[in-house]
Amino acid sequence: MSGRFSLQPPYVVATLPQPIDQSNGCYVVGEVLGRQNGSRKRKRSELAIGIHGEGVNLYDIPSSRLITSYAVPPQSTFTCAPCSTRIRISKSVAERRTYVATKTPQSCVTLFRDVSPRSGTSTSSAVNCKLDQSAADIVYLGTVTTTSTSDATTSTDLLVIKEDGEILCLDGETLEKKWVSPASALYLDRESESPRDAKVEFAHLTNAFTASQGILKGRQDVMATFSEEVTQDGFNPDILVLVTSAALAEDTSSATLQIFTLPRRLTSSSLKQSVDCLLTAKLTEGRASAATKRSYALHASTGTLQELSGNKLSSYDLSQTLPKVQSVMSIPSATSFLRISNASTMIATHNTVGVYNPKFDSVLATVSLDSMDIKAGSKRRRVSDPSDDSSKPECNLVAYFPRTGTTVGIYGKELVAVQIDSQHDNKSATSGLLIDSLGRAIRQKRKGSEWTEKTLRLDGLTTFGSYLPGSIGGGDPSLSEDFVATDKFVSERDIEGFEGVMVSKLGLNTSNVPTKTIVKGSVGSTKTFVDRRWVSYAIKKIFSWSKDGTESYQLSIEFYPPKTFAWLLETGNLTVANIEVALRDEVRASPEQHIPHGQLVRAIVEVDPELELLLALLDSNYMCAEDLLHAIRRLMESLELIGNASTTQNVLANDEGESLTDGNVEDELEQLEAEAEEDLRLAEYQLGPGSGVRAQALSVALAKLYATPSTTIVQALQTTLTGQEVVSLIYLLRFELARGSWTSRYLDVGLLDSPDEEAEVLNSTILLITSLLNNCIDAIGAGGWLAGDARLINGDFYESEDLIRSLKLEVSAALEGIEEASYLKGLMSEFIRYGDAVQKALPKAAKGNGEEDNYAGKKRKIAPVIVPLSEQNVPVLPLGLKVEQQISRLRVAAGGEVQRRTARDIGRLKSKKVGKYSLERITI
Repeated sequence: MSGRFSLQPPYVVATLPQPIDQSNGCYVVGEVLGRQNGSRKRKRSELAIGIHGEGVNLYDIPSSRLITSYAVPPQSTFTCAPCSTRIRISKSVAERRTYVATKTPQSCVTLFRDVSPRSGTSTSSAVNCKLDQSAADIVYLGTVTTTSTSDATTSTDLLVIKEDGEILCLDGETLEKKWVSPASALYLDRESESPRDAKVEFAHLTNAFTASQGILKGRQDVMATFSEEVTQDGFNPDILVLVTSAALAEDTSSATLQIFTLPRRLTSSSLKQSVDCLLTAKLTEGRASAATKRSYALHASTGTLQELSGNKLSSYDLSQTLPKVQSVMSIPSATSFLRISNASTMIATHNTVGVYNPKFDSVLATVSLDSMDIKAGSKRRRVSDPSDDSSKPECNLVAYFPRTGTTVGIYGKELVAVQIDSQHDNKSATSGLLIDSLGRAIRQKRKGSEWTEKTLRLDGLTTFGSYLPGSIGGGDPSLSEDFVATDKFVSERDIEGFEGVMVSKLGLNTSNVPTKTIVKGSVGSTKTFVDRRWVSYAIKKIFSWSKDGTESYQLSIEFYPPKTFAWLLETGNLTVANIEVALRDEVRASPEQHIPHGQLVRAIVEVDPELELLLALLDSNYMCAEDLLHAIRRLMESLELIGNASTTQNVLANDEGESLTDGNVEDELEQLEAEAEEDLRLAEYQLGPGSGVRAQALSVALAKLYATPSTTIVQALQTTLTGQEVVSLIYLLRFELARGSWTSRYLDVGLLDSPDEEAEVLNSTILLITSLLNNCIDAIGAGGWLAGDARLINGDFYESEDLIRSLKLEVSAALEGIEEASYLKGLMSEFIRYGDAVQKALPKAAKGNGEEDNYAGKKRKIAPVIVPLSEQNVPVLPLGLKVEQQISRLRVAAGGEVQRRTARDIGRLKSKKVGKYSLERITI
C-alpha cells in the first residue's frame, strides 16, 4: 500500500432493481448537477441510474438513500446515460429535471419534472418527444444555456447527440425542437471520411473559459473566432468536444478529436443550423477494429483525455498544438476506469479495484472485491466464487466525488462505493511523486531479466531495480545463491550457522555479545557499508506475517538469532517500515495491506517478557506515536500501573446500614489483610529485579512521545488507549511531577524527606510532563470529563471532579515553584555576573595560571585571599556594582618585547583612571 493512498474495503450503497431482460439488460448511470439562480452548475453527490424496462432511480450516495424514481415502459431500453439537474428557483422552491433517452424501438426523449416547494407536496409531470430525423441511437444528453432570453432563472436547453453525428437542440421545458445540425456538418473538413462509415464514440460539454485553460491553451487563433472576449463571469459560451471513429481498410479504424461551437443566433424560418468546427485533430490511426470496447474521460481544464481500449489505458495531452500521447499502461482484465487526479487513475478489474499512476506505470493501492458480502433478500451470499473469474460480474466505475473521496461503481446488481484515504495534503497527493511509485511496478517480471547479453553489451550490468528496498536477489545470481545456501540454516533451525553467515555479511562484532541481555554498544559492525538486501533478508527470515487462531493476521518472530537481532536493534534497522518492505508480498496479500500499530511491540514482548529487547527497540529505532503508546501501555501493565475497571458501583447511601448489619467483622478484616498483602506484593514487584529496565524504557518512551507534534499525540491517544488507560497515564505523570519535587516549594524542603539521587531530574523534564499532561487531558476532551466517560483507576465514574481539582492544585504548586525559581535566578544572576566580571578583571597572575610569574623562569604559588568573618549585618552584597578594571603587571614594549611594569608606571596608570571631579577619603 502506498504511503499516500489507501483504499477502504468496498461497501454496498444500494441494491438496484434487476432489468426485465436480464440477459441483455444493463444499467446506465449519469451525474446530477445542481444550479442556483445566477450561478454555475456544480456536481452533486447524487446519481441517476437507468434500468432497462424499469425506470430511472435517483440515489443520494453519502446517505445511501433513494431520492425518487420514474417509471418507463417495459419494452423500452436506455441508449445513453440520463441527465438530471436540480435548480434552486428561489429560497422555498426547487425544481428537478431528469432527461432520459429510450428506444421503443423509435428514439424518444422524456423529461421528468418535479417542483418541490418547501411547504407542501411536490408536483410531477412528464413530457415525451419522438425523434424521427434518423434511425441512429442517442449517445449523449446534456444541458446548455438557452439561446432565448425569456426566462433567465430556468433557461436551459437540452442537447441531443446521435451516434451518426446528428445534433439536436430541444427546449428545456417543452422538448420542442429549436435547431438541428445534420451529421454532414461533422465531416466538412474531413474529405477522407463520410457519415456512412463514421460514428460518435464520446461527447463532452464544457465552456469556452475552461477550454482556454486546457484543451485550447495557447490557441489564440481559435479563441479569436469568438465575437467577444471570453471571461469566466461574462461571455462564456458552451462548446462541444466529440471523439468520432471511422472504419478503415483491413479491419482497422481511426479516432478523431473535434471541438465545436453551438449556434447562438437562430433564424425563425428554418430549423437546420450547423455547428461550427473550431479544431480537428487525429488521435490514432490504424488502431484495432471498431468492435473493441472503448471508453473515454476528458478533463477540459487540464487538457487530458484518457482512453481505455481493451486492456490498454492511453493518456493524451490536448494542451499542445497536436494531441500527444503521455503514457500507455496495460492492465490485465481492465473493465472501467475513473480519473482521480492529474497523477492517479482508478481502474477496476474482475477481482480488484486499484489506484494507478499512468506516468510511472505503477500501482499505488489496491483492494479486493472477493471479500465483499452483499445481501440478496434476507440471506447473505458471497458475490461469486473467487476461483472462477468467468462467473464474476464486471465492476463498472461510474462516478468519483473528490470532496468526500468516494468512488462509486456497479458490481453485478449492487451499487458499491470505495473510500479513498489520502494521508497528505491535496497538492502533494496529486503531484505524483516518484518515491510513491518505487518498487510498485505493475509488471511482475522485471525488465532486467528479459534483456540478453547482446542487448547489455557490458559485463556485470544490472538494473537499478535490483537495488531497491525489498528487491532481494534481483539481477544478481551470486546473491541468490547465497540466499539459497542461507535458507538451509533457517529451515534446519541452525542459529549458529545462520549467524556465521551474518557475521561476514553484516560485519557483526560478536566478541562481547551477551546471550540474553542486550547491552548498548555490545553489538557493532566492523563494516562501514552494509548491503541493504542482507538487512531485508535477515528481517524476512526472523519475522512472519500470517493468520493466528482468530483468522486475523499478526506479526510474529518465527526464527530468533540473538546476535543478528541485537545488531538490528542497535543499528536502528528494526522499524515497521523495514519489516513491511521485507514482508511486502505477504503484507500485500492480506486484507489490511499494512502492519497495524502495536504488532512489533507485541511480538518483541512475547519473545522477551523481561522487556530488555523493548528497551533496545525504544532506544535506537524510530517509532511512531501509536507504537510508542502501545509500548507505554505494555510497560505500565508490567508495572501494574493500569488497574482493572471495576464492574460494581459504589454502595448507595440507603444500603450502607444493611451492609453493616449483615456484615461480618472477620470477613472485613480478611479483606483488609488481602489488600495489604496485595500492596506489599506490588511494592516488591516494582522494586524487584527488572524494575530499573522497565522504568528506563518507560522514560525513553515518554521522551520520544514528547518529541512528536501535539496534534499527533492527541489523535494517537484517542485511537490507541482507552479512557481509563489515559487516566492511568495521567496518574503516572502526576507521580513523576511529585517525584521530581516540582510541586514542592523551596522553603518547604526541610519539612519533607529529601529526594534521593535517583529522583534527580533535568530542568527540561517539567516541559515533558506538562506537555504530555495537556495532551492526555485534550484526548479525553471536555465532553469526556463532564459526561464521566473517563473512568479512574478503581473504575469509579464520580471521581473526575476530584482528579481535576487535584490537577489544578498541582499545577498551581508547580507554577509557584517556577515563579520562585525565576525570582531566585534574578537574585543569583547578579552575584554570578559580578563574580564573572571580577574574574575577568583580575590580572593573569591573580587567576592562578602563573603566566606572569613564569617570567624569567620563576614559578610561585599565589596564596588565597583570606577575608575576616564579620558578624555584623553590613550591606555588602554587590548588587548593581561595576568592577574596577585591574592594571596588568606586564606590558608589551617596542619590538614586541614583554616587560614587567614598574611601580611608577602602575601609579601613573592609576592616576589616569581617576576622574576630573572626584572625592578621595584619606584614613589615618
